[in-house]
Amino acid sequence: MDFNKLNQKIESNNLVLKPISETDRVFINGMFNDPDIKRYYIVPKEAQQDYRKLIDYWHNDVRNRAGNCWLIYQKGSGSFSKDKQVGFIAFEFRDTLKNASVSYAVLPEYRRNGIATTSIQIIIDQLKNEGVESIEADIDRDNLGSEKVVEKLGFTANKKQALVDPEMMRDGEIRMRALWKKRLVEFSENKITGRIPLSATIDQITPEINQLQEEINSKGQHPTLLVRYFYLLGRIKFLERNYEEAQKSFGSCNMITMQQGLPEIHETFYWFARMKEAKGESPENIKMYYGLALEKYNDNPNYISKAEIEKEMNK
Repeated sequence: MDFNKLNQKIESNNLVLKPISETDRVFINGMFNDPDIKRYYIVPKEAQQDYRKLIDYWHNDVRNRAGNCWLIYQKGSGSFSKDKQVGFIAFEFRDTLKNASVSYAVLPEYRRNGIATTSIQIIIDQLKNEGVESIEADIDRDNLGSEKVVEKLGFTANKKQALVDPEMMRDGEIRMRALWKKRLVEFSENKITGRIPLSATIDQITPEINQLQEEINSKGQHPTLLVRYFYLLGRIKFLERNYEEAQKSFGSCNMITMQQGLPEIHETFYWFARMKEAKGESPENIKMYYGLALEKYNDNPNYISKAEIEKEMNK
């Protein structure tokens, strides 16, 4: 990654993004006179009593190649019109240089005209060009305006799973946020499609999981790829009669779908039933899991049909 390419002035048709500087302290401080910016923008502890210190925070990120910030200017409409300061946009890397978190604020009189959307898309394009594979945004669950912005850009979130940080307070209460995510690297759909017959052997499943592993290594740990990976791994472990590991794999599959808001893989419950049957558990317990497979059923052609579940359940 060439970090210097990220720390540059960027222009679009009607906006200019300029790297944050010492002279921007007064403007940044003034932005927090707006109640919405003060309410929703997540400010580091060291700047919560003096918003001008946000500049120090961003400059520290630049020095450590951990993030960046730009002031957003709206270009003047005429030859003698000056560019207007309208907001700022920043990012920081999360856990890895392959994943970044974006944040922004726009003054109220310049909202609802695409400035935030355009600015985020500019940063997405810059990060993608430097090899970043995913981007995310922490957004308060009542910040509907920001939700609409990132949703328009293709971010998704599991809003049922709240981010709770006891150190992040708002009006004396713990903030409730959702994590919105967007993949910047595409993956091959053919790696996650195709029915694996119930009678498939380890030798038949192994090539499928090997191809999927290659896709994950090259494209990153996209949740949909991981769901399919753990499903296939569970099938292999079941055939090896390693039921404990099979249960963990199918459980990981279900956990990812729940966390990411993806459709549940009903077939995992079918295999839970098969494992309980193999271990000689009670018929009532076995039927309960077949029942769960029917309850969670969706018509994804990659997985077991309702008729096949009912056939096993009624044996």
